[in-house]
Amino acid sequence: MDNRAQRIRADRTRADRKSAVKLLTIVMIGIFVLVGMRSYAAIIQHENNILERENEYIQAEIDSLQSQIVDETRVTKIERVATQQFGMVYPSVENVVKLGNAKPEVKNLAAAIRSEAYN
Repeated sequence: MDNRAQRIRADRTRADRKSAVKLLTIVMIGIFVLVGMRSYAAIIQHENNILERENEYIQAEIDSLQSQIVDETRVTKIERVATQQFGMVYPSVENVVKLGNAKPEVKNLAAAIRSEAYN
């Protein structure tokens, strides 16, 4: 019986060791997975920070271009360029030329609309 009891204890000890090794293996795999996930999350966060900085730069560039568009499309700027660079002038009676069978000018807007609609 003593021999049998020793064998049972030895078997239990081996089984306990196997269980401990399995548990330790599972814990180690869990730790490696956790560390891997943490490092992957850090990489993703770093890439996200880079993209946010690029977005801020692009948004600043867009804002600058929009303000340039507003400046360039102001009537005073357009008028200045037209008159100074291209020599354009506002029309007056002296610089209007009528071509061909031009209809006489109608000074009344309602009469002009009526004549266009019914002729």
